Amino acid sequence: MSRRTRSLVVGGAALALVAGSTTLPAQSAQRWSIQVSPIFVAAFGSAYEGLENGLGLEAQARLTPSAWSFGFGIQGSSHGLTDLEENVTLAGIFVEPRRVFDMGTNQAPYLSGRVAILSQSATISDPSFGSFDLSATGAQFNVGGGVLFRLSPRVNLDLGATLGIIYFGDVEVQSGGQSQTFEGTSGNGQNLVLRVGLAFGLGGRS
Repeated sequence: MSRRTRSLVVGGAALALVAGSTTLPAQSAQRWSIQVSPIFVAAFGSAYEGLENGLGLEAQARLTPSAWSFGFGIQGSSHGLTDLEENVTLAGIFVEPRRVFDMGTNQAPYLSGRVAILSQSATISDPSFGSFDLSATGAQFNVGGGVLFRLSPRVNLDLGATLGIIYFGDVEVQSGGQSQTFEGTSGNGQNLVLRVGLAFGLGGRS
């Protein structure tokens, strides 16, 4: 091997080592992480008739054994009602698998799915009938994706969006200690959820 060739090989190896030490793959290096995200929720369909767009929060724990990761968490958002002063709360629990695509940089796109059990609840005050509580529970299914940005070895920024559908069950009305169920009245709907979150790695590397 000539001196020039040897110099090129050594130089290339040095550059590779430098690049490897300065580029952080945009996926949690720790097996477990927690993530907190403000969310924007736009809702459509018969289940959400009269419901305005709302803001909320979600929190999740994530397990990252490989390029796949799995989140388990809670979410909630508050929404105004058209022509009414009351608010509707959407809240529940979810499971979210993700597939991250390592681009060899500090950014990585991902695809995700989500299965959630959500409750829709509100307290309505009416001059004629007094105050009563409405609630319904349903299953929600979302698909989407986003981009992870590695901010440090333990912190990721998550920009994501999902589209979903929800199927609500019966509406339950409670007033004056009495409860009544109205079957098949809550309907179905769709939603768009935008998320900006921070994920914090826990413990050692996976």
